[in-house]
Amino acid sequence: MIPIPGKRAYIIDSLKHRGELDLLRSIYKDTLLLFGVFAPDAVRRQRLIDNGTEAAQADTVLNRDQGEIETFGQMTRKIFEESDFFLCNDRKEHDLRSQIDRYLGLLFDSRIHTPTRAESAMYEASAVAVKSACMSRQVGAAIVSNAGELIAVGWNDVPKFGGGLYEEDDQSVIIGDKVQDLDKRCFRYGQRICHNETRRNDLINTIVMRLVDSKKLKKGTGRNDLLDALKGTDIDAIIEYSRSIHAEMEAILSVAREGRHSLVGATLYTTTYPCHNCARHIVASGIKEVIYIEPYKKSLAIALHGDAITEDWHDKSKVLFRQYDGVSPRIYLKLFRVTASRKANGRLLPRDPKSAKPRFRFLLDGFVEYESKVIADLNAKEQSESGDSGGSLLAGERSDEKRPQS
Repeated sequence: MIPIPGKRAYIIDSLKHRGELDLLRSIYKDTLLLFGVFAPDAVRRQRLIDNGTEAAQADTVLNRDQGEIETFGQMTRKIFEESDFFLCNDRKEHDLRSQIDRYLGLLFDSRIHTPTRAESAMYEASAVAVKSACMSRQVGAAIVSNAGELIAVGWNDVPKFGGGLYEEDDQSVIIGDKVQDLDKRCFRYGQRICHNETRRNDLINTIVMRLVDSKKLKKGTGRNDLLDALKGTDIDAIIEYSRSIHAEMEAILSVAREGRHSLVGATLYTTTYPCHNCARHIVASGIKEVIYIEPYKKSLAIALHGDAITEDWHDKSKVLFRQYDGVSPRIYLKLFRVTASRKANGRLLPRDPKSAKPRFRFLLDGFVEYESKVIADLNAKEQSESGDSGGSLLAGERSDEKRPQS
């Protein structure tokens, strides 16, 4: 294949399955940038109707997107969560262009940009999520006051006596002649099981066995038939038996433990849409807005608390739950960390967008070929600086060794 001269960027209109994203990233590494473009469900629904879709069919499309089955569905929401940039397209064209222009300025380092309040808070939430040892999922949350001050963070894990959650620092201690493990998180505690999943499965099995034992089933119906019938029902969404508290709840409780801040009017940033249990605590705490990245199909927040929670941006009478719009936490440091001088002789160093190079680049050559080229370049440079046609030695090279040809 003959390389195409010049610089080119290729735009793929859409990806439909996580496998496609994994394949492209395995080839193009960090140079593949994924934009997650979205709009609130109410806006999407109205757009479908305006384009001639029946209202009932529009609802079917939205419900399908919410509950795609991993085996057969496209799972576009799973891809969306892996985006490098999130972009809400329900705004005016000027605002969209301004947001895209900022993203390009960051990618090419052609202008100085710093994180927005939302980007900083979501990075804090994402960073603290890795402290979770939960076997189901890692979730992080951060609470920002109305004035923009970070006042709390939280992650999902098992609570411990005295307040807070078990952490890596809770090491084993020797009491008498016995070693006692102070870390009681699920992966180290008891049978090392997920208690929610285990108890939920026990509940399903109990229901199935009672129905089988009742002998009131249609002839030929067996245990496996009943298990298949229960799959995909709300019983699979039970979350009440977990030993862990959720990230949002831990963030709220940490404010109570500290006792220095009020949550009234604050904004909560979370990596995952809050469950209905967290939702009622959020409402009661006085938090005015929740911003999330990943949807959470099991949540009944709107169904149970539609009187106090809304996803309508225009409704100011309820707690607003809305999707995150900004730079993804996964590339936060790569974009906002300074990698080149910003000034020369005390003045701002001008940057020409037309000659700017992208931040994310990788070598197209194989590692061995590239190493040979680097060695050749270093040899040439050393010879030029020393004026010695024989060259000089590279680090680690002995005078009696024959240098490999490059």
